[in-house]
Amino acid sequence: MAASQEREHGYTRYKLDKCRCYTCAWANSQYVEARARAIAYGTWQPFVDAEPVRQHLHNLQSCGTGLRRIAEAVGVDRKRLRAVLTGRPERGTGPQERVRPDFAAAVLSLEPSLKLMGSHTPINAVGTHRRLQALMVAGWPMERIAAALGQRNSNMAALMLRPQVIVRTALTVQGLYDQWWRSDPRAHGVDSQAYAATRKKAARLGWSPVGAWDDDTIDDPAAVPDLGQAVTRTEAIAEDATWLMESFGYDRQAAADRLGISKNGVAQALSRTARANGEAPAEEPVRVWEPPKCGEARMYRQHLRRGESCEVCRGANAAADRRYRLTGSRAEAS
Repeated sequence: MAASQEREHGYTRYKLDKCRCYTCAWANSQYVEARARAIAYGTWQPFVDAEPVRQHLHNLQSCGTGLRRIAEAVGVDRKRLRAVLTGRPERGTGPQERVRPDFAAAVLSLEPSLKLMGSHTPINAVGTHRRLQALMVAGWPMERIAAALGQRNSNMAALMLRPQVIVRTALTVQGLYDQWWRSDPRAHGVDSQAYAATRKKAARLGWSPVGAWDDDTIDDPAAVPDLGQAVTRTEAIAEDATWLMESFGYDRQAAADRLGISKNGVAQALSRTARANGEAPAEEPVRVWEPPKCGEARMYRQHLRRGESCEVCRGANAAADRRYRLTGSRAEAS
């Protein structure tokens, strides 16, 4: 099929193939009118300097992005990019000095990213290591992480020591990290023993938690973790408990369960921290006790003590258990 038959009708076909159909003639008249208007207003700029485009292409290549992926992202043929970088030796021309503004804008808008790179391109593994380490600091066992990534435990151990990973692996780990970093492993089936052992190992190895990294620093080999100011354990408990109660509406018991300590420990930490800051300790709202009613989870235990069987209360208790596994609290959302 001839090139002229492959092109869609429009301005390009009017100019290159001399097509004079209604569609091509209309497109040409629109172009001529827009050009005349732009010239009259002093905004006519058919070409721009190609040097910034050339430098940006070099930068993208230095980050491991190939011309094929750049061309796909911009929506042009690779030959157009090569014409800017090296010229067209087969035609005896050097690198382009000017390019169209829309082409320049499309290239300059590209930012180096994993999604722009080929899936098998090797990259520095530091970001992948930091994400996996942060998940383990949060209590996610390596076995659960490996299963979610479709890996064997032996492969995970090797991955944690590898200086480079391919882009596909880095993106998979990044996706898992984005999904899990705010979740409590115990609410997703991780037993308390594995949770504690994983956190203990991570602390022993000095790994940094999720909060130590920002999205724009976690992949930077030169970045260091931001561990914040040194605080006592009491201050840390008070800060974490306050965040849970203000952000998620937890009461003190639910916050204590989430932090793995007693409710009294949370209350003492809040009280001591408030006094140290010269503030009055906040009192937990006093709840008026009401006797349990049939259909409530707490009535289930009353039935058990009396040797009674109530399917409605059994179901309410099971629902409360499910809420606890998912949210850390047995209370219904208000």
